Amino acid sequence: MAEQAEIPYLDIYVGDQAAYDTALAEYEATKALLQQNAKIYGFPTVPEELSEEQQGILQELKPDEPLRFSAPISLLGGRLMFHLDPSQGLAKTRANFISLCKGDRGMCKNAPKKALHYLNVPIHRIVKGYIAQGGDVTRLDGSGGESIYGGKFNDEKEGLKSKFKLGSLGMANSGKNSNTSQFFITLTDDETKLAKLNGKYIAFGQVQTTEEAMNVLKRLDEVGPASGDSPTEKVWIGGCGVL
Repeated sequence: MAEQAEIPYLDIYVGDQAAYDTALAEYEATKALLQQNAKIYGFPTVPEELSEEQQGILQELKPDEPLRFSAPISLLGGRLMFHLDPSQGLAKTRANFISLCKGDRGMCKNAPKKALHYLNVPIHRIVKGYIAQGGDVTRLDGSGGESIYGGKFNDEKEGLKSKFKLGSLGMANSGKNSNTSQFFITLTDDETKLAKLNGKYIAFGQVQTTEEAMNVLKRLDEVGPASGDSPTEKVWIGGCGVL
């Protein structure tokens, strides 16, 4: 059987984007101010190298503007790359996921203002110690979704035969033959929990077990709520495509 030609990936971001953007703007303003005055005061040219006294002097130049002397921590949790099951019996499911990662099918038919693309789509549901679910490209909250086939598509039986394990990629559904763009990733290796998924959801891929990927799965689990399924922090797909 031919090797998978394309490796789909999702870049997972976690946190408050607005707060990050504000902190980044403050840091960039601080760098610009320092560049203008470093030679005059004999200061280092990098904000992180300033002493507390030097920071204070720089702040006096812009007393009404908040300065930030260290770059904000990136919200990128890491990249998940997937090995998709190459079985011929999963061709439609595989093509659907790859296309949604690439964003090569234009706009949704049922939501013409929404792209058929996972970019910037939330991971809207996390059940701690179980699954992380996302991919609602139409409503962004789990109540929608659309496949590249114009709506829902039927279960491919090959995927219903596969057993879920830690890091499995599955199609979320609302019952038999109701697959759209929504997917989930398992966050546990507990066979008792995973058994509830077997035969009910299409399993069609597996997270590549890099250290980065395992850290992303742990991070997703960390922001799963103690009760309910809404993440404790905003989680979204900030980048996606194929390699």
